[in-house]
Amino acid sequence: MILASSPLSLNLTFIVEIVVFLVLLWLLARYVFPPLTRALDARQALIAQSLQEAERARQEAERARVSERQEMAEARVKAQEILDRAQQLGEQLRQELRSRGEQEQQAMLERARAELEREREQAVSELRRQVADLVLLATTRVLQEELDEARQRQLVERALSEVDLSA
Repeated sequence: MILASSPLSLNLTFIVEIVVFLVLLWLLARYVFPPLTRALDARQALIAQSLQEAERARQEAERARVSERQEMAEARVKAQEILDRAQQLGEQLRQELRSRGEQEQQAMLERARAELEREREQAVSELRRQVADLVLLATTRVLQEELDEARQRQLVERALSEVDLSA
């Protein structure tokens, strides 16, 4: 009898196909999938590691930028401090020079006053000598006599003490 083939009937080729399929599946699971899985896992680990390194590099770059900004700010502050100090030193030097100039001017005035006082004293001394000579001449003419020099000086000194020439 001939058996009609129905879609639900089992035949030998179907069983062979199932066995071949199962053997192929077992071979794939045993020899192909493990290296493939390892390769995929290794690739995934490499990508994860690369992402972590990229994140670390980004964080390091950010820290470097922040550090650079801080250093720039500190450099600006230091530069401003240096400028301020230079201005203070300039002002201090200007004050010292002004003070020194005033001191030198005062010293010159004092020297000039002292020189004027010496010249005045010399002028007064010269004037006294001339007055003494004039008094001596006038006294000689009035008395119509010659006095000895010691007596003349004595008379001149007495006359000078009576007349105040300091004014």
